[in-house]
Amino acid sequence: MLRQIKEQDIVIVEDDVFIGESLNEFFRPRNKVRVFESAEEALAEEASFDGVDVFIIDYKLPGKNGVELFQYLRVKFPTAKYILITGEMNYELAERTRRIGFDALILKPFDYTILEDNISGLIAAV
Repeated sequence: MLRQIKEQDIVIVEDDVFIGESLNEFFRPRNKVRVFESAEEALAEEASFDGVDVFIIDYKLPGKNGVELFQYLRVKFPTAKYILITGEMNYELAERTRRIGFDALILKPFDYTILEDNISGLIAAV
């Protein structure tokens, strides 16, 4: 069931420009969206993250990976929801993301409406 989230502050950290821009275009009409291509680029804007509702973070990033970025951001922004997206799924990664506190893990390629429905469920659970 597509819930069409709106009025959320979403930060996307994705090094694949096509995926980042596609996510931006999908969410932007109804939400505030910022896209960064690396953890370091996102961290340079950290001061503007107060009030962020959802972080969508790619696992494989240049420099710090998505798990390392999450571990830093989670301390600073504990009320946000965190979704890890990855093209490489394995049991160890799935177990680790669950154990350290990601709210969701989604395998690429994904249907954006499924991603949105996951976000809606996380927001509604608050």
